[in-house]
Amino acid sequence: MDKFANLALEEYNSSDKTVRRAGNGKAFWNVNSSQFTFVPQLEFPEIPGARAYLFTATDSKNKTYTFEADSPIEPLTAIWKDLAPGFVSLKVEAIHRRGDEKILAGARTFWKCDPFPGRENLPPRARSYRECALLAFEYLFRDPTTQHWLKHGLPDPKYSHNVYPSKMISSVVKAMLSYAKMKPSCAESAIKLARNAADYLLSITYPDGTPLAGLPPTYSYKDLDREIVNRNIVAAKGREFNLMTIYPAFVGSMYLKLEKDTGEHKYFEAAKRIADYYAENVLPNGSWHLFLDVRTGEAIGNNCCQHFSILNFLSEYGDRTGEESWKEMARKYFSYISAQCLDGYNWEGQFEDVKLTSNYHNLTHLTADSMISYIAKNMSDDNSMIAIAEEIMRYVEDQFVVWGRHAPWNRSLEPGRIFHSPAALEQYEWYVPIDGSTGAVTRALIDLYSVTKNPLLLEKACALGDAITRMQDPESGVIPTHWMSKEPAKDLFDFWINCHIGTAFNMLYLADALGEE
Repeated sequence: MDKFANLALEEYNSSDKTVRRAGNGKAFWNVNSSQFTFVPQLEFPEIPGARAYLFTATDSKNKTYTFEADSPIEPLTAIWKDLAPGFVSLKVEAIHRRGDEKILAGARTFWKCDPFPGRENLPPRARSYRECALLAFEYLFRDPTTQHWLKHGLPDPKYSHNVYPSKMISSVVKAMLSYAKMKPSCAESAIKLARNAADYLLSITYPDGTPLAGLPPTYSYKDLDREIVNRNIVAAKGREFNLMTIYPAFVGSMYLKLEKDTGEHKYFEAAKRIADYYAENVLPNGSWHLFLDVRTGEAIGNNCCQHFSILNFLSEYGDRTGEESWKEMARKYFSYISAQCLDGYNWEGQFEDVKLTSNYHNLTHLTADSMISYIAKNMSDDNSMIAIAEEIMRYVEDQFVVWGRHAPWNRSLEPGRIFHSPAALEQYEWYVPIDGSTGAVTRALIDLYSVTKNPLLLEKACALGDAITRMQDPESGVIPTHWMSKEPAKDLFDFWINCHIGTAFNMLYLADALGEE
């Protein structure tokens, strides 16, 4: 067996690696989890009069394993290494202190994931990581959806995801600014394209005299065919008057980069208006309401932002202005994120195409990835925080990385679809392999490796990077969003251009980390 596969098995079977031990005031974060890679600890109630608890698990090979414990929440360490990957049916029974009478405390069915097999047991990469990134940027520049900005200064009305202008336009602009440096012969066109797209976003920004003046819209049907968009993007329907507060920060960061590269002050002024909104509307807890009604500026629901986009923007703006107040605001926001995600372990998925959810209902890895990178880059001398980052990385792998088979109960695993792996899943509400998710986990692994020098982290990062190169179409350079068809690059049934861009940047990041020429 590959030495890295052996190292991984040691981790997977160790009770020391159980993700976020609950009890003693810590909540069970995995109440809605359907898969596990590391030894899980599950919540079952204590039964009055019980002297012990009998755990009985039947695995995918129909073999049954048992053990007794003093508590109904004992981790499954005693039998975990023996259980075959696949479906596991578990029941926990209380054994009464008078006699052997058993009372059912609870049951749970879940999928035990295949362990990391080591890169030696996976197909080789199709090309270098840098070649993959450059090919992806080339595709983006040539793509008609992108070229539409250059030719018309308007969103391509045939591309329905343009209904999310802040997310899509900020991604395209950043990509074109980077591409201009990669390909000097295309620099003039790439920068003009970036300006056209940014100027369009400025034109649809909420005007003076409105509650959210200066903020770019999260949803917009302007210059799009509403009927086509509503047919293709059901999640956007009826949300035109909503704003998701994490997205102005995406745009603010883009404006700062555009101002730096072009010298045009109007983009800095646009970033300033966004920053001022955050400063004027920060809540006592250090965060902001997640959803707003653009007609009134009032909050929709009680959820607050816990996305690193705002923290990154405020830090960048503070660097640009030299004013410490922005960085202090960022630090307070980090304290809020820590309280929610580190203390409460509620890694809430905050996406513009998903409804508001309650605690632990729709977990994701994206904020966790950002937290790992933040700790690695800002707290590398704090051993306790690095240990926390390592545990967060286990949470990410445990819940969102698939090295082998996918659980067949996934609602999107329809006849004719083939879920590819290795890959990362996006969120509980869309538990499918996504290119952007795979790239984001790759970056987090690299950042954690940079401070721990644990070779297993690097091996896993490269294994995910290898998968991205294999999924990329070698002719066009497209990296498909969804990895769940026989030929994903030929079946772009729901292509998110921002995911393609994010994956390209993360492949470039991996190439730089490895010193690829």
